[in-house]
Amino acid sequence: MKIASSAMLASLLVAGCAATTPPNILPAFSPADPTMGIRNAHYHPVITNYRHREPVDPQNWRRLNDELSPKSKGAGS
Repeated sequence: MKIASSAMLASLLVAGCAATTPPNILPAFSPADPTMGIRNAHYHPVITNYRHREPVDPQNWRRLNDELSPKSKGAGS
């Protein structure tokens, strides 16, 4: 039994040493390579669709809720 185990272990070691190297999965270029150039950076404003809002007095919450309920036309989903 020891001989069979030793033979199997030896064959695994030999097969492991004879295996080919894994394929190169990294891209062919390096981000640090200056010959690759620089991508254009586009400006995107941080605050789009900004609306200035002022504090208001408290309003009737029941009326506001009724206005935003799906029963009223154009509101809700």
